[in-house]
Amino acid sequence: MGRSSLVTRGGGGWSGDHRTGFMILALVALLCRLDATLAESLSPDTMDDAATPRNAPAGPHYRNNLELEEALRNFTQRCSHISKLYSIGNSTLGVPLWALEISDKPGVSEPEPAFKFVGNMHGDEPLGRELVLLLAEWLCENYLKDSSATLIVDKLHLHLLPSMNPDGFAAKPNPMRNNAQNVDLNRDFPDQYFPANNNEGKRQPETRAIMNWIRAVRFTASASFHEGALVANYPYDGNLAVNQNCSVSPDNSTFRYLAGLYANNHPSMSKSKEFVGGVTNGAKWYPLYGGMQDWNYLHGNCLELTLEMNENKWPPPIKISQLWSEHRKSMLELVLSTVTVSIHGNAYPGCGVRNESYASSSKQLSEGYPLAATISVRDINHSITASGEFGDYHRLLAPGRIYEVTSSMAGYYKRSTSVFLPNRTALALDFILDPLPTATGDSFRSHNAISARARLRGHSLFDEEKLSVMIPPNPPKFASGKTPSELELKIPGTVLQTQLVEMVSWKPTKIYGNGVHLDDDSGFALPAQYHPTYVFSIASVLAILIWLFYASRSSYRQRQKIPSL
Repeated sequence: MGRSSLVTRGGGGWSGDHRTGFMILALVALLCRLDATLAESLSPDTMDDAATPRNAPAGPHYRNNLELEEALRNFTQRCSHISKLYSIGNSTLGVPLWALEISDKPGVSEPEPAFKFVGNMHGDEPLGRELVLLLAEWLCENYLKDSSATLIVDKLHLHLLPSMNPDGFAAKPNPMRNNAQNVDLNRDFPDQYFPANNNEGKRQPETRAIMNWIRAVRFTASASFHEGALVANYPYDGNLAVNQNCSVSPDNSTFRYLAGLYANNHPSMSKSKEFVGGVTNGAKWYPLYGGMQDWNYLHGNCLELTLEMNENKWPPPIKISQLWSEHRKSMLELVLSTVTVSIHGNAYPGCGVRNESYASSSKQLSEGYPLAATISVRDINHSITASGEFGDYHRLLAPGRIYEVTSSMAGYYKRSTSVFLPNRTALALDFILDPLPTATGDSFRSHNAISARARLRGHSLFDEEKLSVMIPPNPPKFASGKTPSELELKIPGTVLQTQLVEMVSWKPTKIYGNGVHLDDDSGFALPAQYHPTYVFSIASVLAILIWLFYASRSSYRQRQKIPSL
């Protein structure tokens, strides 16, 4: 009998080679099924289910406060690489006001703009609770796959507050507009026209939590979700006459641009028959006092819109998915405006060499440290202040115009320049402020030092999508015959003219290769598609295959030693 007729040990009529091949085929089939199952588990539909407790009602519904908290915690576990959950305070009844931060470095202070969405300010308007969660899920699912999602996560810090009024939402027998002390939170903020609200100690816990949050985070822009109409509302909400006359803010053109940006990206908001273009000034619609959006602007330098998301309050839960589809692009474009329709930069003193590594340190340096300078724009009577930590500022402005921007600080010469802000292109400008000569210093030597650094340096003019240098159109000449790209710095006995803007191409800080996200600052991180379960499963299958390979080789060697019968 030849060797091929030998029945090997183990019985059953199967040879070692056949058995090994069968196991390999079974493992390959198992791996394919695992891949399909994992892909299904990461789809938006199943993500929503995974974020809902097992005892939740079947089908679409507005999650209660406990379900909402569990959904947020589940999200931060699944998307920990871009998210952080924290509380800004408690409601009147002690319910945590949970906020979710979305960023490539969540919880880390960076010289980047910040944006926030606030939902459920009124307890009987729950749509915002669900929309912010859907936005978070979409960003996690599409990070490193979609350009908008990647730009939002990499270039700014997005903060989501699903419910500002959890007590009103959970009120029995029915949800109510006001909080547990029956106060309308959108009438509870200090107001420029209503001094009775100026005592912050008498504000509601939810109101004080929002105010402290805005002071701590330094938001650039914001929006709150409401129901009962379909319109984008912008400041001011009130006026001295207490009538329906338009009450414009110094940044009226920018507010109108942001409101139009939201309305025009919605399928029907801009077609409103009640509101021209789907936007309205707050006071022109109806005056109110103690509103949140005015306080954001006047006390937080945060440009906030009030978004009325649906004609009827409490839309049926089955419509949540449809409403998300209608508002998604508008929400994304509004967030993106903080990095595509703005002037960004830093303020530094000219007394020493700028320390380029300061942005990664929180310690004050002896020279080249950031300045908390005031940034103002000509003909806009509303200034902002650069941060004391990084010296960074982020100024939203309506695009397509030339602006004269000034940076000033006590003890330093102020600097001004005129810049053109293209559409959907951020302009980054650094201000280098030279110190005023001291009374005891050498005046001539101080003037020479100024002449070497008397300039405003623009460190990049870039198009986020094409990553190309953007050249502004020819600037107009002033009456003196000089262009805005020149600066006259007048010092007793001397006039200095220096070139203001130095343009360089923008270089992305992120490198994407083979589906892997590399970050020079934070090191290596796995994107969403490299789920730990998936990686572990592949490693396990590979280990089994290697073991089978060596086992089959050992069995083959043993058979070689058995003589043929």
